[in-house]
Amino acid sequence: MEWGIANGFFLAVILVLTVFWAKFKGDIGELAVTYKLKDLDKEKYRIIHDIKLKNMGGSTSTTQIDHIVISTYGIFVIETKSYKGKIYGKEKSRTWTQYLSNQKNSFMNPIFQNYAHIRAIESILEDSYPEMTYHSIIAFSGGANLDAIEVTKAKVCKIRYVSEAIKDLSTEEVIGKEDIGKIIEIVEKNKSHQTDLTHTREIKKVKKENEEKIKDNICPKCGGNLVEKEGKYGKFIGCSNFPKCRFVLSQKKKS
Repeated sequence: MEWGIANGFFLAVILVLTVFWAKFKGDIGELAVTYKLKDLDKEKYRIIHDIKLKNMGGSTSTTQIDHIVISTYGIFVIETKSYKGKIYGKEKSRTWTQYLSNQKNSFMNPIFQNYAHIRAIESILEDSYPEMTYHSIIAFSGGANLDAIEVTKAKVCKIRYVSEAIKDLSTEEVIGKEDIGKIIEIVEKNKSHQTDLTHTREIKKVKKENEEKIKDNICPKCGGNLVEKEGKYGKFIGCSNFPKCRFVLSQKKKS
C-alpha cells in the first residue's frame, strides 16, 4: 500500500516536471511571437495570447491556442513550435519529422493541430460571423530549417517573420473595425479555465487510447479498419474508409 502511494506520488511529480519543462520551452517561443506581433497596426489587429477554448467535437474537452490575431482581414491563428534542426513535413501528412544531429523525432502535423484550433473558434463564431476568413500560421523557432516543408494552404515560417506573414495574407478586408471588439468579447466569453495539468493529462490519455486502437487495427480518427494499401510511393497502412477518412499510419518505400 505504501509502495503504491509512493509510486503514485513519484509519477505525479514526473508529470508536473514534464508539464513545466514543456511549458517553459513553449513559453519562450510564445514570448518571441508576442514581441513580433507588436509590429502590427493596433487599429486593425487585436491579439489574444495563450487561451483555452471548449473543444466542440474534439477528443479533449479543451483546445489550447497560442495566439489569435483578430483583424479586419480575418482571423489569424498561430501555432508556435520550438523545434530546432531540419523539419520535414507535408500538408496532409499525419506526422512531421525533426532531424537534430543524430536524432530523428516525429511529431503531430502542426497544421492538423492548428485546424482543430480554427474549428474551435469557428464553432463559437458561426452564428454571428458565418463567412469569416481564417488563416493558419505555424511559426517555428530560429534554429529550424524549413526548406523541406511542402505546404500550399497554411503558412509556415520562422517566428521572426510572423508579422510579415500576417501582413502578406492581409489582402482583403472582410469585417469592419467595430467587429473586432465584438469578436474578442465572444471569444473571451467562451474561454475555458481548465488547468495546464488537466489539459496535459487529457492529451496523454487520448494518445494512449489512440495507440491501443492502432494496435487493434482500428482507425483512431473514425473507428474504421486499418488496412495495408499500395500507393504511389509504396505500401502504407491507412483507413478503409478512405476518402472520407484520410488517416495514414505509415508508409514503406519500395526496395
